Amino acid sequence: MKLVMIIGGLAVAASVTAWVTAIPDTAFEERAVALGVGPPVAVDTARLAMSAARLRLRDPFRLDRKPADVRYNPWQPVVVAPPPPAPVRPQLSLAGLLGGPPWNALVEGIPGREGGVLLHLGDSVSGVRFVALRGDTVVLVAFDTTWTLTTRRTWR
Repeated sequence: MKLVMIIGGLAVAASVTAWVTAIPDTAFEERAVALGVGPPVAVDTARLAMSAARLRLRDPFRLDRKPADVRYNPWQPVVVAPPPPAPVRPQLSLAGLLGGPPWNALVEGIPGREGGVLLHLGDSVSGVRFVALRGDTVVLVAFDTTWTLTTRRTWR
């Protein structure tokens, strides 16, 4: 135990000695003269203000390089704009399947079209695209919606 304490004390003494001898004795002014650096000068505040104004006008951190439309104020309550209205989704219905392989779909309710529209697989009309046909089910894609339509059945 005594040996560990003696080794610890020697390590502390060596560390303190190394720390004290590592600090240079010369003053700041003497080192500056030796390096060829003059004393610190006063900051040119007018030029600094002009550069800051030029940066604010150019706004380098925005893609469009102009200030934001709304001024930032952390003490003002946040005004949340209402979300834009959702687009009106048409009421599509599958009137029937026509032909033979390849099958065609007769779809009613496509925007801008009166009556039914005959679609082949892959066709697109008014943004509505005929994607797949599985048995008596048709898959249509438009806007942000996917429709899975089946034929209307009438029993007599």
